[in-house]
Amino acid sequence: MLSVCPLLIADEIVQVSDYFNSQLDCPDDRLRPFIDYLKDRQGKMLRASCVLLTGRLFAPVAQLHIKIAGTVEMIHAATLLHDDVIDNAAHRRHQATANNLWGSNFAVLLGDFLLSRAFVAVASLQRDDINRLLAETAVRICRGEMLQNACRGDFSVSIEEYLDIIEKKTAVFFADCCRLGAMASGADAKSCGRLYEFGLNFGMSFQITDDLTDILDTESRTGKTAGRDRLTGTLTLPVIHAFGVLDSKAKSELLDAFDNEQIDSNRIISILHTSKSIDFAKSCAQQYCRKALAALDSFGSHPAVSALKEMALSATQIPL
Repeated sequence: MLSVCPLLIADEIVQVSDYFNSQLDCPDDRLRPFIDYLKDRQGKMLRASCVLLTGRLFAPVAQLHIKIAGTVEMIHAATLLHDDVIDNAAHRRHQATANNLWGSNFAVLLGDFLLSRAFVAVASLQRDDINRLLAETAVRICRGEMLQNACRGDFSVSIEEYLDIIEKKTAVFFADCCRLGAMASGADAKSCGRLYEFGLNFGMSFQITDDLTDILDTESRTGKTAGRDRLTGTLTLPVIHAFGVLDSKAKSELLDAFDNEQIDSNRIISILHTSKSIDFAKSCAQQYCRKALAALDSFGSHPAVSALKEMALSATQIPL
């Protein structure tokens, strides 16, 4: 796992990985290469870590936490498969995407398979409150993804609309993972609410950071297809901010940089720096991160609190 996964729950993360893999076992030999692909490409486990650490605040990590954490990772992995198809991405985590290897149709089917296995796992939890929340979470993620795709290439999208989209497609997932972990440990409603607040603000900071990384970083460092948001017309915070502050001539120049068959990434970055849009987005990400950390103040010096803060700071580091 990457360094953003706290050492405090390293053993439990291994159990989550094992549970994730066990849910994908399939008797069809022809499908084994595809199932192995899913097993070999587990990510940073940030959402699983949210479940485990918030649960650990109130009780030792139990099998229920492991199952919930594995289930949210299945849902997340399914969304990534579908995202890669939509974005026509060639690489993720320094490896070829499923759509690159086998085509979009099979990649979508792999995502559907993961979602169906997640539904089976949810049913096995036998906790109506947790089952309902997981189902609602999946619906909200889909709504956010649909909104994002409905807004592709629309340069009139406002900052408020962008923030609403990333709250639905990313931040709510983190928030619900934090709430799920606490619920599984029997935490009171007030504590669950504070942890939801942490997760929501962490998720907002994480997504803005990810959008900035797409603009500023290189494929060799991120392991993902570079500039995917620019290539697919996904509007991110720096671009939206720039269109709100630039004069008409500079706006036309930025549009031209996007409209060329070969997108002029260096020119786009230069314009976004000139308009202070990169700085604006960095400031927003840092503000959300500070709100996330502040939401943990009432939980004292518990080791899980320190691990949550460490994870939030590590996962929201912005490239220079």
